[in-house]
Amino acid sequence: MVFPEVAHSFCVFHQLKNVSKRYYEEFSSIEEIPDNDKITYNEISQLILSDTVISAVAHIQKIREFNSDLELSEASHKAISYSEEIFSKNVSFLKKGFTPETDNTMEQIFSLICDIVDKARSFKTGNGLTNFCYNLFTFFNKRCFSTGKWKGFSPLMRARFQYG
Repeated sequence: MVFPEVAHSFCVFHQLKNVSKRYYEEFSSIEEIPDNDKITYNEISQLILSDTVISAVAHIQKIREFNSDLELSEASHKAISYSEEIFSKNVSFLKKGFTPETDNTMEQIFSLICDIVDKARSFKTGNGLTNFCYNLFTFFNKRCFSTGKWKGFSPLMRARFQYG
């Protein structure tokens, strides 16, 4: 690892989204989902969010019990099948010391700047691109965080507080 002291994580945002998708394909609203299916959905979500191998194993065992003991919809059976794949993948990450993460920050950032990156590729001169990037950096570093511990502060203000 390049930075061994840094906590590494893996994104579970799409895993949760894919489980939900299986239910939305069969049911048009949350109210229509039967109770047994809601219980199964919640257990699969907990499996995905497990931050230890022991927790993941406990959740997959419950899911397997639900599969054999409860009357479930086709959506739940599809989601259970998907959860088996996720279990193997996530346990391998957990064994390596990674932790699950759900904020999907990089995708949110990229969606904000995707069009800007496309425009930057079209610059013909180095100076034009340098000026554009400087302005972009200044703009984004003066915007304030809207959530979290540093809500109301810009990245530059945060750096001044932390590093003087």
